[in-house]
Amino acid sequence: VSIDFTKPFAEVPVVVVTPATESGNTDPATVRLKDITTSGFSARVTKPPKTNRGYHTEKVAFLAAAPGVRQLGGLQVEAGTISTQKCVYASNKCPGSGLPGIEWQQINFAYEFPAPPAFLTSVQTLNNKNFFAETWLTVGVNGVSTSDAWVPLERAETTSYGRVNKDEVVGYIAIQGGTATLQSGAVTMAAAVSGKNVRGWTNEIVDVPFGTDLSVGSPLVVASQCTHYGPDGGWARLQGATSSSVKVAIDEDVTCDTERSHPEEIVSVCAFSGPCLL
Repeated sequence: VSIDFTKPFAEVPVVVVTPATESGNTDPATVRLKDITTSGFSARVTKPPKTNRGYHTEKVAFLAAAPGVRQLGGLQVEAGTISTQKCVYASNKCPGSGLPGIEWQQINFAYEFPAPPAFLTSVQTLNNKNFFAETWLTVGVNGVSTSDAWVPLERAETTSYGRVNKDEVVGYIAIQGGTATLQSGAVTMAAAVSGKNVRGWTNEIVDVPFGTDLSVGSPLVVASQCTHYGPDGGWARLQGATSSSVKVAIDEDVTCDTERSHPEEIVSVCAFSGPCLL
């Protein structure tokens, strides 16, 4: 689907989206982006190899921010991109042949946050596949601190399917934790980092609190996994939100096995009480 921004950006923004499950789709899935311009982008729900290839329509929120450092309602926000071929993957489960070593790429923030920020990510490009090919990619994240984070491409258990021969652009938006009032009080934004308690799709689903009540029944939420304790890889996925929290699980592919349990991870979330243009 093609999505147009309400107002064009002066430069190409960073876009972050998070897969949800409003359609009742319980298969592993994420959202891939391509053709990001100053006026909009294209997005599609995609599934990893060895998954039912039927697709469901999902309603997802997105966050777009121009590169650089700025304040939103008193909270510092930094957006940027890196280009990389570095990957992490489940090296102990059916790894493909001739793989490079697992590598992490450092991102140094331009702004020193007072505490580790909510760190949100999405792959911005589709350089190693078209929408229907088999090179499955999300973003792996670890070591988010006040001054940096470590970010590679995440291949999970899918390394026998496709190759990463070209750089992909990974976009990130780092947001100081807290609450901000935007658009002359019309919209409230909350950014938060969970405890180390978010587990897998087949484990108990965890409510991640926003730290405030947004006073709406269906807030707009994006989220990202920001640690990497699970050896199989994974990505954050939403399962519904209230005015004060969002249900989040770490999803996994089923390329090498059918289990989707996952160790406890930390997740970043950002929620808005309504659509917002700044």
